[in-house]
Amino acid sequence: MEAVARRFGLGRLEAEPVRVAGGLSNELWRVRTDRGVFAVKRMVVNADRPDFVGNVEGAYGVERRAWERGVPMPEPVPVGGRALAEVDGGLFRAHRWVDGEPAAGTAVEAARLLAAVHAAGEPRLGAVAGEGWVADRWGSELVELTGRVAQRETSGVIVDSHRDLDGKNTLRRRDGVLLALDWDAAGPISAVQEAAGVALDWSGGDPAVFVSAVRAYSQGSGLDVPAQPWIFGGWVAALGGWLDYNAAHGGRGEVERTLASLRGLAANLDEMVASLQ
Repeated sequence: MEAVARRFGLGRLEAEPVRVAGGLSNELWRVRTDRGVFAVKRMVVNADRPDFVGNVEGAYGVERRAWERGVPMPEPVPVGGRALAEVDGGLFRAHRWVDGEPAAGTAVEAARLLAAVHAAGEPRLGAVAGEGWVADRWGSELVELTGRVAQRETSGVIVDSHRDLDGKNTLRRRDGVLLALDWDAAGPISAVQEAAGVALDWSGGDPAVFVSAVRAYSQGSGLDVPAQPWIFGGWVAALGGWLDYNAAHGGRGEVERTLASLRGLAANLDEMVASLQ
């Protein structure tokens, strides 16, 4: 961590760095120096892929613009204009540390935060069709779900956004403001599909909470979320990819949780769509 602190210009260590529990994909450390307190992340999952650095640097462009435009989030600490630095064979990122409570927001607060992210993300018209998910190995129920949420629209509002704004990637600051953390998956996405996915994640499948979050997003963004199954296509594809990854890497607990979420939507899709009408 001394070498990492030097590389990022964080200052001289004043205490032993503390490993922070809870990260699913990477290691997180709390580092105190004579210049402040910092969150230092060592990248782990997929860090050896040839496209990893390019993807994270592309995501950092979205993150930096969101920070500059006032989206509530920790301040990123770059190295020579880039997010990542290689130190002793590892890839690292750094942010200013923010004290707060993880995953403490409400569905409506998350929806309002997403609307702020989208306002900073240069909304424009574009093709909204994305990659689907092949669910053949997971049974007929999920195969049917993927067919029902398959893309029906060809164009719509695209934004540069967070793309993973679930509870684990948020923090309620001590003044009550909800922050967006962990922007490493940021990039272009269909605005209404991300809004539907965030509302679904934060509602726990409760249609009343889901629709209240969607309404809060629409009020904040000016965009209507249509009452059609395809709005859940991005959420299904993202969770399906996470399911396949954990199945291949022994993440049994995550496999069970992700399957439960996907099957929950499969069982309640009509009710969730109807709640928006």
